[in-house]
Amino acid sequence: MSSTYADFMQDQSDDVKTDRIRDDIAIALTDEQYSNLKLKAYKAGFKNPGDFIQSFVADLTGWCSNGSDECDLAGQWYERAYGMSEFYYFFHYFLYNYDYDLESMSEMLENDEYFNEVYDEYLEEAYGKDVQSKEECVQLLKEIVECGIEL
Repeated sequence: MSSTYADFMQDQSDDVKTDRIRDDIAIALTDEQYSNLKLKAYKAGFKNPGDFIQSFVADLTGWCSNGSDECDLAGQWYERAYGMSEFYYFFHYFLYNYDYDLESMSEMLENDEYFNEVYDEYLEEAYGKDVQSKEECVQLLKEIVECGIEL
């Protein structure tokens, strides 16, 4: 077994230990959506729609629970549905990618100089992609801080 594959398997094994229900993931479904989702899950052999969705998420995020082709197809779905992200650089993504926490986001709202420094880093990181305005970014910060949920 190659060390790269062994490292991947170890990383997955370590990550499985972090499996838990996440507070910020709750979806609203219409009765028809829920009924159809359950039918798809049961048809695929799942006992509930949550396990079915978790299986898709595994493929979408690179866990490849159903094989490399399924990971590729989940990636293609994402690019087709949300591929516009190659043209945009969203502030929410930037904050999460650089591990900004609630405390630092609160500080950005209170300290214009700090916010401007972070916003300038965001613009620099965007590499010419379309970005959100300062006003939009401040509004997003307010929403995140008011909700009190870590990214």
